Amino acid sequence: MIYLSVSLRSRLRDYAKSTSRSHTQIVFDALNATHHRLAELAAASSKQPAEQSDGLFVVQRSTRQLHEEDQVQVSIRPNPTNLAVIDRLAEQHTSGNRTALIAVALDEYLPRGVTGGAA
Repeated sequence: MIYLSVSLRSRLRDYAKSTSRSHTQIVFDALNATHHRLAELAAASSKQPAEQSDGLFVVQRSTRQLHEEDQVQVSIRPNPTNLAVIDRLAEQHTSGNRTALIAVALDEYLPRGVTGGAA
């Protein structure tokens, strides 16, 4: 189970429909196509604001990630071997966050344009 923005989920659904591929297969395709750029893509998607001070202390930000768009659950079903590959990539590029890894790969891989799917 991963969480994607509503618009990214719509792009995934549209692409799955047009290619007759499962969400899991498309995730693998996206990771294969972007694996040489995952570090760059992950860094660009997680830009943090500069530290600010309120005087004596550095302002502590919530560890909860804020999203510009609502997030929805999407099921993928990798076998244990493939899940281990995803987890290894997530450890390398997104501090172990599978969803963040898959989201940046899908966002880069999936065509942009008008989506026909409804949420």
